Formats: sequence, structure tokens, C-alpha cells
Amino acid sequence: MTNGSTQHHDTFSDVKNVIFDLGGVLYNVDYALVEQEFSALQKRSKAPISYTRQTQPAIFTQYEIGAASTEEFCEGLRKELGLHGSDEELSVAWNAMLLGVYPGRNGLVWRLKQRYSLALLSNTNALHIEHVKPECQELFSFFDTLFFSYEMGLRKPDATIFQRVLDTMQYVPSETLFIDDSHQHIETARACGLRTLWLQHPDSLELVVDMLAPNSTEKAS
Repeated sequence: MTNGSTQHHDTFSDVKNVIFDLGGVLYNVDYALVEQEFSALQKRSKAPISYTRQTQPAIFTQYEIGAASTEEFCEGLRKELGLHGSDEELSVAWNAMLLGVYPGRNGLVWRLKQRYSLALLSNTNALHIEHVKPECQELFSFFDTLFFSYEMGLRKPDATIFQRVLDTMQYVPSETLFIDDSHQHIETARACGLRTLWLQHPDSLELVVDMLAPNSTEKAS
């Protein structure tokens, strides 16, 4: 676990607020599964699809900022990426990356809720949230506010989305810790004055919570 060389020794002793990313931090996602599912639906004449945390075709960005509806997203997949399939088939393929809440996350976030104001900030879209919401009902209940990119018209790493969260929550940047698994998001958050922690492996979160809430006990399941 590291949070960058500039804050490697930060103990976060004066932190009052924590902003969490969702995918890769609290919820397990596998981007390679989307490539596999879409490749199976793609016309052979089209170039291979590359979808990663850092780069993806423009239609995905449009969907994640709410500039395209689910129907427009599916049509874009057909036109721009050459995919076959109904809206339902494409939706199932798109949701293939969603593997479930990491074990123990509810208890860890609950521990932090006893000490900190919590907000969730996720680059996501209507199909993904509809898919995960039933499973994440308890997890989401621990957050004071949920910020989803497709509802905000913005996405990380745009600095404006961080400022929007800070303004809405009335958080002081220097008293706010942002936890994300994407380094480009961490860099922008740090430039906005937030304290940051780059979670390079999901198992490290338990160590982070032990540091932030050392005397708290895990919620009974």
C-alpha cells in the first residue's frame, strides 16, 4: 500500500472526512471480462476493443457522464464498435465486469462511519448502478452522500467533480482523505488539496481502516 511519495508518512491524524471510490476499492470489477464479452459479439471486420481503467472508447465516457441514455449507449456499441445483439444482450455483456462487493467491506466502512463523514464518488453509469444497487444497499447506507458521475455530468479525473463534492459536503480539503485505485484520479485530487491514498491492492484497505479507526470494532454481521 502506498499513497505517493509526498504523503507516504501521513498518519491522517487530523482527517475528518473520507471520500471513497467504488470499483476496485469497495466493489470487485474485472475490465478484461468486458473485452471478452464484447469481442464475442463483435463483427470480425472491426478493430479489437480495448477497455481499461485508463482508456476506453468515447461512447463509454459519454455514458458515464449521462450524455447518452442506455438506449443510445447500446446503439453506440453497435455503430461505433460493431457489436451484434439486443439492448438486453449488450447490457448483460457490459455488466459482466461486476463481480460483487469485496468480502468484509460493509464492516470496514461501518467502522469508519463511527468516526468520519463519508462520501462515495464513482465513475459509473445507469446500468451498473441498477445492477449493483440491490447488493450494495447496506454498503451505500453508510455514506452521507453518493456521487455518481452519470448523475453529475462529470467524471474523474476532472478537477471540477472533486470541487463539486467538496462544496456539496462542505468539506475542508486538508481534512478530507480520498481513497481510489486509479493513480490519475489520485493526482487530480491531490492537486485539489485533498489528502490522498492510492489503493494499489484491495486487501490493503483493512490496514487503512486499522490506521484510521484503530480502536473501533467490526460490525457484527
